[in-house]
Amino acid sequence: MTRTVGQQQRTEFILDPVEAWHRGRQLDRMLRAAQAPVVRGVLRAPHSTFNRLDDEQRLEIARRLNRP
Repeated sequence: MTRTVGQQQRTEFILDPVEAWHRGRQLDRMLRAAQAPVVRGVLRAPHSTFNRLDDEQRLEIARRLNRP
């Protein structure tokens, strides 16, 4: 049973489980391709440095996903 809340018909939800699974796998492949290679080893730094590195990594991933 599908219930619509509000005035707009929401169709972004995929009700077919097989199609949803296929789309999820496609999204997983796309996001995995955008990830930077994992750097191995130990890094010792202040918390602010790790925050900066995380921000830079997320920005690079966004640039790869949102190419013009």
